[in-house]
Amino acid sequence: MGFLNKLFPKRPPKSAMKLGRNDRCWCGSGRKYKKCHYDSDQKHFSRLRTATCRASS
Repeated sequence: MGFLNKLFPKRPPKSAMKLGRNDRCWCGSGRKYKKCHYDSDQKHFSRLRTATCRASS
C-alpha cells in the first residue's frame, strides 16, 4: 500500500502550503506545481482553513 499512497496520496503534505506556483510539484512528477496539484491542494487547504475557523468560533 505504500507504493499506491505515493502515487495517489489522500492529502498533500504540509510543505505544499509553502510551494510557489512555479516550483516543482511535491509529488515528484517533475511538472510545475501549478500544472500538477495546485488546484486540488488549494481546495484541500481551503477546507481545512474553513473547518478551523468554524471550530474556533
